[in-house]
Amino acid sequence: MESNSRAAHALNVSLAMGICLLLAFGSLAFGGVQPWASFILEAGAALLLLIWAVRAIAFPRFEIIGSPLFIPMLLFAGLVGAQLLPHVSAYWHATWQKALLWAVYGILFFLSTQCFRSGPWCGRLSLAFTAFGFLVAMFAIAQEFAGNGKIYWVMENVDVQAFFGPYANHSHYAGLMEMLVPFPLVLTIAGFSSVPMRILYSCAAVIMASTIFLSGSRGGIVAFAAEVGFLTLLSSRGRRTRDQVALVGSFCLLLFLCLMLLHPNGLFDRFLQLRGPVDKAHDPNRITILKDSFQMVRQRPLLGWGFGTFPVVYPLFRSFYTDLAVNAAHNDFMELLVETGLCGFALMLAFLYLLYRIAVPKLTNWRYNARAGTSLAALVGCTGLLVHGFSDFNFQIPANAALFFVLAALAAGGALEPHRA
Repeated sequence: MESNSRAAHALNVSLAMGICLLLAFGSLAFGGVQPWASFILEAGAALLLLIWAVRAIAFPRFEIIGSPLFIPMLLFAGLVGAQLLPHVSAYWHATWQKALLWAVYGILFFLSTQCFRSGPWCGRLSLAFTAFGFLVAMFAIAQEFAGNGKIYWVMENVDVQAFFGPYANHSHYAGLMEMLVPFPLVLTIAGFSSVPMRILYSCAAVIMASTIFLSGSRGGIVAFAAEVGFLTLLSSRGRRTRDQVALVGSFCLLLFLCLMLLHPNGLFDRFLQLRGPVDKAHDPNRITILKDSFQMVRQRPLLGWGFGTFPVVYPLFRSFYTDLAVNAAHNDFMELLVETGLCGFALMLAFLYLLYRIAVPKLTNWRYNARAGTSLAALVGCTGLLVHGFSDFNFQIPANAALFFVLAALAAGGALEPHRA
């Protein structure tokens, strides 16, 4: 019995570490956008699912944690499966490739729901996210001020957008930090850590948040401001409201002082320019692409044009001239509507509704409970990326999308009772 217990614990540790390593790999591998990186994410997720299956088979008594969020996810998988039928998707191969990636997100969501359900595990994960985010932020700062115009000092950037950190697009780096910053920030204002550790967490949060501003991503800055407002709103509930709000205010002051010290060039100019998503010479802005996308929806309103087909179909509806490819709608919600129609969009709304309905009531004791504190940080991170989704396409970046679904699993937790098999 003792040996079985040790073996089960070893498999659980392997799963938890595997999820963390896969997420870290995706972020460091330019966001996982290149084919080789996407393949490793898919193979890694399949391997983790195999490890979970081995644990289920080898140990007769195991628990399956359920969640209402599984329902819209499974229905969405069915919708994509229907698009894979002949003559449904505008480009079958693109739909298949994107379906494989979203299968990775589903696997990570399921495994995270099974693995990270206790306070100690969630506490370790919060520390892991904090440490990883701080290291990536320090690397991004070093590359910004001592770089040679190449990612990792060796890789040329072929994207028309400015790169930042390990990402070819600065807005996608901001998306990563939006999801990671809430963890050290919550650890700072919560009451379950010692004062010296809270000081370290606050320093990590300030450094990480400052890189969102250094990246120059307007959408990232707006999303981060929304996160701070959302966290302040949740912190104002219950007792010791003034203390929590004061700590959030102190964090904002420290962040401002850090930005004054780093003095990012051109930060304020970013808000005074209308920068198009394709090229300044042609200047088609996001509103133009949004209007064109509505025309796409009108032709296929129910099931859409096919998952992953936006870059293929959009040239038929483009209302401006450019010799560059428009690879995304620069609005994740509109792109989902174009590719999966009203059915897919409704399932997305159902997923988000259930996420917040389940997660928010569980945050009553987050100040003194590591599990609830992790749920709060995860929910704030999800909120930031969703806000950013109105002006960019972080959900088309495998590393960021995978991290979002892991955070969603952490925020919702085990909503249903464990099922023993």
